[in-house]
Amino acid sequence: MDRDQFFGELFNENGENADAIRAQRQLAFEERIIKRVFTECGAKRASWGRLVNECREITGHHHLNFNWFNSTYRRFPGVLCGKRIPRLHELTMLDIFKNPGKVKNRLAAAVANNLHKQEVDSNRPFVFLFPVTRTMFCAHNIDTETGEYPRIQWRATFRPMNNLVLLVEPTVSFFRTIGSDWVD
Repeated sequence: MDRDQFFGELFNENGENADAIRAQRQLAFEERIIKRVFTECGAKRASWGRLVNECREITGHHHLNFNWFNSTYRRFPGVLCGKRIPRLHELTMLDIFKNPGKVKNRLAAAVANNLHKQEVDSNRPFVFLFPVTRTMFCAHNIDTETGEYPRIQWRATFRPMNNLVLLVEPTVSFFRTIGSDWVD
């Protein structure tokens, strides 16, 4: 296999190894997110190697992943999940501020579809992480105190769905507010 063929196959979304590549990218994404959660919450933790060994014993994967995190850290205020959402970087401010109850809001639809795919019930507390260019954001339904840190949130209330609230904000401000009380 020559160089061009290798990289062509690596980035081919319809190639024979596409599913394996997507799964590996998702695992790598989940590991980066979990490391971000510990760091931005200011949580004291064991070494990364020890956490990876614990994860391998529980899930069989060599990468930290959401299944392991959610089963190990049950005191975390919500179900941790996330995914790269295609073309999310194309959102405009108008797209973000569209009322999700009346017109199709691309951000709300993408989060809802991915929560459904990952079998996360929107009635339970959840934290769904996704990148927009170089900034990590989270969509969540956890109403937290504002705390001492300044926060900017986008808040949408879905009236037909029992007043379900979706909050979107940068992960830095959200995780600072959560703190490290959830770590044993």
